[in-house]
Amino acid sequence: MSGSWWRGTTLVAGRALAEGLASRGWRAVTALMLAIGIAAIVLPRVLSGGATSYTLATVGDAPAGLVAQLSAAGEAGQFTVEYTALTDDAAVRQAVREGSADVGLVTSATAPQIYEQRAGTGSFPGVVAGAVQATTTLHALAAAGLDAAQIAAIQATPRPEQVVLGTVVDEGRAGVGFAAGLVLYLALILAGTGIATTVATEKSTRVSEVLLAVLRPTQLLVGTVLGVGLLALLQILALAVPVGLSLVLSDSSAVPAEAAPDVALAVVWFALGLCLYAFVFAALAALVDKVTEVNSAVMPANFLLVGSYLLAVIVVTSAPDGLVSVAASMFPLSAPLVMPSRWATGGVPVWQLLLSMALTAMTAVVLAKVASEVYRRGVVRTGRRVTLRELIRGDRSGSYRSDDSYRQHRSASP
Repeated sequence: MSGSWWRGTTLVAGRALAEGLASRGWRAVTALMLAIGIAAIVLPRVLSGGATSYTLATVGDAPAGLVAQLSAAGEAGQFTVEYTALTDDAAVRQAVREGSADVGLVTSATAPQIYEQRAGTGSFPGVVAGAVQATTTLHALAAAGLDAAQIAAIQATPRPEQVVLGTVVDEGRAGVGFAAGLVLYLALILAGTGIATTVATEKSTRVSEVLLAVLRPTQLLVGTVLGVGLLALLQILALAVPVGLSLVLSDSSAVPAEAAPDVALAVVWFALGLCLYAFVFAALAALVDKVTEVNSAVMPANFLLVGSYLLAVIVVTSAPDGLVSVAASMFPLSAPLVMPSRWATGGVPVWQLLLSMALTAMTAVVLAKVASEVYRRGVVRTGRRVTLRELIRGDRSGSYRSDDSYRQHRSASP
């Protein structure tokens, strides 16, 4: 394309961008997304209150063997144990009853007893029970005449290999992927509606006619999509950048740092999805004559987005490797919402991701060309709502075929 074409297009994009940045609504939504992103960094650290810690009350000092067992368990489970030495069994019971100790242990009796405030208070009582059992077993082995080397050999018995058989490799990462899919769905709906509203407003107020006096319809279309699309991308970045940083810097096992690339990938999918649907929203809006008709005009595009999101939520979360999930993540019209959620499950081959992106990009190019034709023929017709059948019939009659003949058609429009 010539340099003059791009200059005109960038002028339209700059105009749409400036109007959006000056809009209170856009600034409010962007500020809200930025606040959500910052909250993703601050709230986990505030609510967690630091590392998990438990208090164990014992009669006298806790046995050294038990302390060693709990220290090893704490390193593996990322928790610490504080010990409270009390005088007798009654004092241990009282400490647990009042809540000053999470678990109480009495080993002076024939059979060790573990006290907890109520049933189902967590896994720590079970950890203490396992540590007591392991310590008792070591004492029994030593009493049976085994030397330190033999006891160490028994302790070195390898643990069974743990194999994950669930539908996702990492629940925390899958949760991030689910949240990213929801944000993508809302962002694409908002961006598409914003583009459609802008196109319909300019057409109903006859602003597009003024611009078409010096610009081609495709310049007006591409410029509007670029301007409003950049506004939507800025909103996504306002949310994604803080969230990505929080995942990279987080030391929480519930939300792994490996999910940070999934957030960056979601931004890429948003760009692809916007390229796929933006021109479609604009073309559908060019058919209406009033802004109030936008919602009904863009219903087909919204229906595709809603259906894709439901596939991601219902089908992918339950069977990410199923035939329907794989097909939906490869189908270009649903891939921008389905593939991010499926990729976060951790079982998607890289070649499927790349192929899905390539198919989506190629489909976006085709839809952009088709939508440009619809927009070019619809934006110059004012006075009433235009149907696709009328545009196709008008094209067959040869009334306006090229981008340079829109002025003649506009002068003939009612």
